[in-house]
Amino acid sequence: MLKKILSYGFIEGLAKGLNKLTLLSLPLFLSIVDYGKIGLLVSIELVLPVVTLLGFERAILRFYSDEKDFKNFKTTIFSSIRIVHLILFITLVLFYFLGLREFAGLKIFPDIFLVVILTYFQGSNLFYLNMIRVSQNHNKYFKARVLIQVIRFILIVFLVYQLNSYLGYIIGATITAIISNLFFTDFKFKRKEKFNKRTFSILFLFSWPFIFHGFAASLLGNVDKFILENYLTLSDVGLYTLAYSIGSMMVFAYIGISVFLEPLIYKENNYIKRKLLLEKFLFSAIFFGMILFLLISIISINILPLIYDLNYQKVIEYIPLLAMGYLVYPFYLKASYKMIYEKKSQNIAFVSLVSAIINICLNLYFIPKYGVLAAVVITVVSYMIQAVMFILMANKFRIEEDFFEVIFVSIILFLGIYYQLSFIYIAAGISLFLVYLFFNKLKNNIKLWGLM
Repeated sequence: MLKKILSYGFIEGLAKGLNKLTLLSLPLFLSIVDYGKIGLLVSIELVLPVVTLLGFERAILRFYSDEKDFKNFKTTIFSSIRIVHLILFITLVLFYFLGLREFAGLKIFPDIFLVVILTYFQGSNLFYLNMIRVSQNHNKYFKARVLIQVIRFILIVFLVYQLNSYLGYIIGATITAIISNLFFTDFKFKRKEKFNKRTFSILFLFSWPFIFHGFAASLLGNVDKFILENYLTLSDVGLYTLAYSIGSMMVFAYIGISVFLEPLIYKENNYIKRKLLLEKFLFSAIFFGMILFLLISIISINILPLIYDLNYQKVIEYIPLLAMGYLVYPFYLKASYKMIYEKKSQNIAFVSLVSAIINICLNLYFIPKYGVLAAVVITVVSYMIQAVMFILMANKFRIEEDFFEVIFVSIILFLGIYYQLSFIYIAAGISLFLVYLFFNKLKNNIKLWGLM
C-alpha cells in the first residue's frame, strides 16, 4: 500500500507542483495588479466547474466500477456537461449584449468567456482521469496527469512572458485543456448511444448535493479574494494570491493518499476494514501534512525573501500561518469519505454551506478592518470550524473519539495563532497527536495494513 500511496503522491505532487510553480513564477513577469487578476481568474476557474460539472466527477468515482448497471453511462455524463456549458455560454452572450462588460474587475469578454471554455474542456479531462483511477490503470493515469500539467506550465509561462499580460494565463490554460481532450481522452462512445434520462436521474440524485458542497467549499477557499477586491485593491488580491498559492501547497501532502485510498474506501463493504482504511488515511495524511508544513515554513522564512521583491515581502510571513490551517484538513476529508460511502451527500452539502456562510460573514466583517491578515486568519479558523462540523455530522452528532481528536488539533492551531507560536511548537503538538493515534488505533492492527 505504501508504495502505491507514494507513487500517487509523487505524481499528484508533481502535477499540482507544476500548477503551483506556474502561479509562483508569474509574479516575476507581471505587475501586482495583473497578478491579482490572475488570482480572481483562478478562483472562478475553481468555483465554476463545481456547478457546471453537476457533481458527476464524484458520481464517476462512486459508480464507474458498476458502469454495466447504467445505460449509456459515459454518453449521458458527457452530454450533460455539454448542455450546461452551452447554456452558460449563451447566458454570457446575452448579458454582454445587454451591457454587462465587467465582473469583479475582470472583463466579460474575453476573460470570463475563456474561463467557461476552459471549464468545459478541463471537466472532460477530469472525468476521463477519474475513470482511469477507478479502473486502477495507474500507468495511464500517471502519464496523462503529468503530460497535461507540463504542457500547461510551458504554454502559460511562455504566453504570459510574450504578451506581458494576465491574459497569457487564461489563453495558455484553455489551449492546454483543448489539446488534452484531443490527445489524452481515448474513451470511445458508440454512435447509437444517446443521453439516457434514467441514468441521468440516478446519477444526479446522488451528485446534486456535491454541487452545493463543492460550491461552498470553493467559496471557503476563494471568496476572500473577491471581498479583498471589493473593499481594498487588486494589489491586495495579488499579495494574498501569492501567500495562498504557497500555503495551500499543503494539499500536496494529501493528494496521493486520497487519490489511492478514496476509491478503495468506497469499494470496501466490510465495516471493520473500511474503518481501518479511514484511520490509516487520517494517520498518513496528518503525518505527511506535518512534514510538508515544516518544509513550507522553513522555505518561507529562509528562501522566499530572496526570490520576491519588496512588494511581496509583507505577505511572505503569512504563509506558515495559512499552511497551518491545512493540518486539520484530513479530518474533513475522512468525514467526507465516510458520508459519501453512506450516501449521505445531503449532509455534506448542508455542512459545507453552513461553513461557507460562516467564512463569508467573518471575511465581510474583518477584512475591511484588518485587510489581508484578516483573510489569512479567517481561512485557518474556517478550516477548523469546517472539520469539527463535518466530524459531528458524520457521527450523527454523537460525541465520539474523533470529535475529541479534531478538537485537540484545533486547540493546537488556535494557540499557534493567538500566541504567534513558532512552527516548531505546532509541529511538536501534532507529533504528540500522531503518537497517540498510532498506539491507540493502529498498532494492534498493524498486520492488516496489507489488506488492500
